[in-house]
Amino acid sequence: MHSFLRALARAGLALATLILPGSTGLRAQDPPLRIPLDPWRSTISLRATIGGREGHFVLDTAGGISILTPAFAQKVGLAPWGRLSGHQMMGDRLDMPQVTEVPVRLGGLDLGRHSFGVFDILSLYPKDAAPIDGSLALDLFDGRALTLDFPARTLTLETPGSLGTRAARATELPVKLSREIQGRALAASVGVPSAKGLVWMELDSGNGGTILISKPYAALFGLDPTKEGPQAVSFDLAPGVKVSGRSFTPDMLLDGNLGMPFLKDVAMTLDLGRGRLWIAPGKSPTGGPHPAP
Repeated sequence: MHSFLRALARAGLALATLILPGSTGLRAQDPPLRIPLDPWRSTISLRATIGGREGHFVLDTAGGISILTPAFAQKVGLAPWGRLSGHQMMGDRLDMPQVTEVPVRLGGLDLGRHSFGVFDILSLYPKDAAPIDGSLALDLFDGRALTLDFPARTLTLETPGSLGTRAARATELPVKLSREIQGRALAASVGVPSAKGLVWMELDSGNGGTILISKPYAALFGLDPTKEGPQAVSFDLAPGVKVSGRSFTPDMLLDGNLGMPFLKDVAMTLDLGRGRLWIAPGKSPTGGPHPAP
């Protein structure tokens, strides 16, 4: 499908009014759509219109499925039904009802109709956490290409042309897309080289403070799997792409989890249609390189 789209793009002016399926819903001549991101605690957030009402949501790239709080669902007039069941990365089971066929708009762009879990995500945070209306995950962008520039605090929905420009300036890394909850959820994990082979670590903007490496893989990264407290870790994803920071070695379902200690300094581009990933140094809000921490 994507090779077909590239062939169409080379055809030129005939695409002037064509909407490209599987990209962003943007027309070929449109610029990429940039959405501002806001800080929320140690993570990121954004504003979106869900069910015709604007709300403020955490952006959690490892959330799997997007979530509305019960209060927001009630404001929009949505009646939760059924049950979504899954497991958090530490193995805890989580059940919640769902709402379906809910229209979503982001930055003025219609993202179509989507399903949401309904759950009070503030129950997962300290009591002093600022109010939030839910959590948006990669499932809302299924089949699209997007860039999260964390230092610049921007989410960009890419066009085929802008995606090519991004890719040419970044380092491509191996990625696996996972779809749990009977295919409803969507998350991405990067392949990290080790002496034994690739270790797959989830890319998690919802993890504000740590690097997590599961016990069976800890020693491959110079960590003591028996130690309960934090340990310093440093390793390369690729030449020039380094991960370093405070880490823990829990006994979790995932191989590992890379949160904001890594993501805060990079621009991450995901092509969720073709299953590809690129990483580049992020840009500061003034446009210059983001200084090292």
